[in-house]
Amino acid sequence: MRVKLDELKNLTQKAVLKYGYTDNEAEVIQEILLYAQLRGNNQGVVKLIGKGIPKREKAASPKIVKETPVSALFDGNETHAMVVMNQVAETAIEKAKKSGIGIVGNFNTTESTGALGYYVSKVAKEGLIGIAYASAPFQTTAPYGSTEARFCTNPVAYGIPTESDPIILDMTTSAMAYYGLIEAKTAGKMVPDGTGYDKDGNPSQDPAEIMSGALKTFGGHRGSGLALIGQIFAGALVQAESFNSDSDNAGNLVMAIDPEILTSKETFTKEVSSIIERVKSARKAEGVSEILIPGERGNSFNAEILASGEIEVEDNLYSELKKVAGE
Repeated sequence: MRVKLDELKNLTQKAVLKYGYTDNEAEVIQEILLYAQLRGNNQGVVKLIGKGIPKREKAASPKIVKETPVSALFDGNETHAMVVMNQVAETAIEKAKKSGIGIVGNFNTTESTGALGYYVSKVAKEGLIGIAYASAPFQTTAPYGSTEARFCTNPVAYGIPTESDPIILDMTTSAMAYYGLIEAKTAGKMVPDGTGYDKDGNPSQDPAEIMSGALKTFGGHRGSGLALIGQIFAGALVQAESFNSDSDNAGNLVMAIDPEILTSKETFTKEVSSIIERVKSARKAEGVSEILIPGERGNSFNAEILASGEIEVEDNLYSELKKVAGE
């Protein structure tokens, strides 16, 4: 159904607050959820339904436990990952502006980080190159050659400044984001063939069966390799758990790089813009109207939504969101 943006924002804010977050925490979480929702990304308000994102009783303010001029490690103190990773990204930006590079990570967060594109977009808007990884001990995805979950969905994102909108590549290393399965289950729909396996290792298109079994990685061994790297960068490197399914100790890593350490920002953004122009001018395949750069589809979707003031939200998802918000 079509929903007014103001109404969706109001429902999202109410739902987050219902889970016990402070006004400041709710503002951060809402902004990240709606960043995804308003770009057609399945890391949006679907996170608020079902078990949702209740605030942990032991949650405390994140604190830096190790630091150098170019790096920092946060103990998330069981605070929601979106709140922590937002602080991680801001710290990486601050260090990159001072030292040319910032590498900041965290362990001991709970719940999902949401769309990683949000954080690298924040970095890129400062004229810096952003790279982000996330992992968790929540095992949802099978390594290539297996039907048993070992990885989480282990997303990765890159944000690169240009002379106009930044390039934002935001992708999960699994065939589908876990919340894509939840969206499909909520809507009563099947997922594409090749998405995953049921608990016995049989191929399945039923999202509920895959949630009890395992997702595949995207692109076969290539996606599996990237999932492994993500597990290492946002797990082992930042003191987070990798494979202890009884743990909530999830990890994240954000890197911010100032192009000035190798070239000038002006030269860099000009060259990147030239590369984009060259790519988009390539001969188009039959049926293709435009060659898109990572981030363009989401930006276009967002512009249309903002212009209309309304967004399409699946009926069951909207109904569940209203229940969480107490309406």
